[in-house]
Parts: sequence; C-alpha cells; structure tokens
Amino acid sequence: MFAFLKKLFSPSIPNAALAWQQAGNEAGSAYWLYAAPVHLVLQRDSLSLAEPAPLPLESDEINALTNTLNKYFEADGMRFYWHENLWFLRLEKNPDIQTTAPQAAINKDIGTFMPTGEGAIKWTHFTNEIQMLLFEHPVNLAREAKRLLIINSLWCYGGGQ
Repeated sequence: MFAFLKKLFSPSIPNAALAWQQAGNEAGSAYWLYAAPVHLVLQRDSLSLAEPAPLPLESDEINALTNTLNKYFEADGMRFYWHENLWFLRLEKNPDIQTTAPQAAINKDIGTFMPTGEGAIKWTHFTNEIQMLLFEHPVNLAREAKRLLIINSLWCYGGGQ
C-alpha cells in the first residue's frame, strides 16, 4: 500500500519551481520548495520519519491546514499551495539550505537528513514554528480521534527558482 501512496504523492520533478511551472502555474522569481506533510516519531534519543511520507490528506484537511499556515506565515512572505497531491511553499528569496527528499529518511534518524547550509539555523526555527502550529490543530485532533497519524511537521525539499 505504501508503494502506491509514494507513487501518488511523490513528485516526479526534483525541482519544486519547475514542477509548479510545468503544472501550468506561474513560478515568477520566487524560490519554491515541496512541503510534504509528515509524521515524526520520537525515538529514545532521536526522531525518525514515519511511513508514508508524505501523509495522504483529505481535501478538508488540506484546506484547513493551508489556511492556517498561510495566515500565520503571511507576514514572512511565505505562501503554501496544494496542487495535484503535492504541497508547495513559495518563498520570496532563497533560504540558503540544501535539502533531502523525505523518502531517503523514512524510518531513520532524521538528524543526518536535516537541511544544511548557511540558512539551516534559521530554517530550524521556521520548522519548529510549524510544529508548534500543528501541535493542537483541529485537523490533528480529528486525525488522532480516528487513530490516523497526525501531521506534526512539514518536510521541505526540492528547492529551486
């Protein structure tokens, strides 16, 4: 089942800006990343990435989460979009990070797969804000009641202009 989900929810183009443009959207001069909704699992002394990644979402979950994220990060010049089973993040400028696709980190300690580069520390703060925003989001409370994996982070990767 997870192989089917991976194929359905995994981008075929490694550069998010090109994928956004090839889908018929205007990429402009912005910097684009994929923003995969994921579930991180607390291990004894690390975090691992649960499968499937990205998590499949219902349209009402997508709309609620996108609205919350866009409202919260609007002042930072960030915008989230959902298109053809993929979440995209538009930034005004390059965050100066190198990223890894989530498939490489599934069921592994994510420490070695986290973004690197000059902007990595600032990016870690951004990721922490997302995690706090998602912590008690109504979408996650409903998913938890249904015994579904909650979306407790976004895995951003595949950046480009």
